[in-house]
Amino acid sequence: MKKEKFIIANLIIITVIGLFSSNLSAQNKQNYKMDNIGAKHYITISREEIDKNNLPLAKVYAKKAIQANSWNKEAWANYDDIVQKLADDGEIQPYETFLEKSKANSAPSAGGGGSKFEGC
Repeated sequence: MKKEKFIIANLIIITVIGLFSSNLSAQNKQNYKMDNIGAKHYITISREEIDKNNLPLAKVYAKKAIQANSWNKEAWANYDDIVQKLADDGEIQPYETFLEKSKANSAPSAGGGGSKFEGC
């Protein structure tokens, strides 16, 4: 009788631990949305807008295609194509670097007259 109660108690404990751990692992999984039909729909609309030479609207639809399925390579290629066309048309400014010229004459000299500072 004691062995049966012990076995039943262990089975209940194992079941509770199993349910609890599966619940924890389910909470850690991210919810990826992969809507292939929606992505293809937005890609088609985007390509139609490219044909009409309406690149800003085509870019909006390309973003929607990526949002529908961010794993779709065709959606990313479509978006990249539109961004490249916008850059070629001059609608996207290129990244420029800004280099500041050094000001060698404005630096204080080590032995010059002027105030001296003490401390850190």
